[in-house]
Amino acid sequence: MKPKTAERILYWLLIVMGGMAASAIVPAAMPTRFMVAINDWLGLGPYPHSTLTEYLTRSLSILYAMLGALTIYVACDVRRYRDLLVVMGWLTVVLGAALTVLDFAIGMPARWSWGEGPPTIVVGLAIVWLARRVE
Repeated sequence: MKPKTAERILYWLLIVMGGMAASAIVPAAMPTRFMVAINDWLGLGPYPHSTLTEYLTRSLSILYAMLGALTIYVACDVRRYRDLLVVMGWLTVVLGAALTVLDFAIGMPARWSWGEGPPTIVVGLAIVWLARRVE
């Protein structure tokens, strides 16, 4: 693959990935009753109403949104952040593996478990592969 092609594909992959993560800002501000409705729709059992649940769901959403914004920023200069992108790619692979183990261990629905961790691993590997081809 030509370096310029790798750079363009990596740019768009990061923009999409960053945009998806940045959209997590929405659940950080949504009313709890919406979270309960989503929980019920997904069939995840009774929603655990507690201060800790509120804190963890909202703070994790904010963290995802922050990382999404950072990913978009890095995407805007792929050449400059090439080495950082290789590290981000490997960390994404580790995240995907950890999410896969966690999802299955805590009994998330199979569609969730297979749809979260393994694709995250693939995206991480794609980031590493593409970043190493950028000049």
